[in-house]
Amino acid sequence: MPNFNHHIHIQEAVLTREEKAILRVRLRTHMREEQSFSASAQFSLASFFYSLRVVALGFASVVFVTGGISYAAERALPGDMLYTVKIEVNERLRGWTAISQEAQAEWSIAQTGRRLEEVERLVVGGSGLDDATRDQMVSQVEKSANEAGKAIAELKTERIEVAAGTNSRLESSLRIHERALMQVAEEREDLSSQIHVILETVRRKAASVSEIRQEIEKEIDAKDSSGSDGKDIEATTTDISVDKKLQESATTTAL
Repeated sequence: MPNFNHHIHIQEAVLTREEKAILRVRLRTHMREEQSFSASAQFSLASFFYSLRVVALGFASVVFVTGGISYAAERALPGDMLYTVKIEVNERLRGWTAISQEAQAEWSIAQTGRRLEEVERLVVGGSGLDDATRDQMVSQVEKSANEAGKAIAELKTERIEVAAGTNSRLESSLRIHERALMQVAEEREDLSSQIHVILETVRRKAASVSEIRQEIEKEIDAKDSSGSDGKDIEATTTDISVDKKLQESATTTAL
């Protein structure tokens, strides 16, 4: 016998028109939500990369601008707007990188030369040399030369030969700028009195450095002489020992 109950159950499981309408609405709503979430995710990812790009461009701009200012400041002279950047930023950064005693001494020598070059440029083609600038240059030359001398003195205790070479470079730099300032003083008679104040400072520092060089050279000579005497004594002792052994050998052979 046919199973009419099963057929009736299947017919009853068919969706009505209203249920189909409700299901379509829910399906469309779900699809719109999925599309909205996907678009939102894409927008968030795009926003992240855009923000990252903006930050990178901003950082690059800061580096470019700062680097440009730092480079331009290297040609600045006392009284220029960028001179403070040259002294307080550029030179401080370079000073921080000078870690060893030798590097510190070399940097102080370079600073001394930089200050004296600025004086020469001011006098030859710059704005001139007033009392305030003159005193500023004298103070800075003395400071950098003293720092170089201090670093050389500390270096001498461990590496006296290196200290001798570094001290000689400081003396050479001072002597070169001494001659340059003498020539400039002759050409600029209107600023001769101002230049001579700085010139006397350079001469005094050069003389002091020269005395230190002579002392270091004497210490090196004494050290070399002491080492040579020790070697001579050792060689003499060795010769005596060899002669004694030869005599002993000869006596043994004769017996």
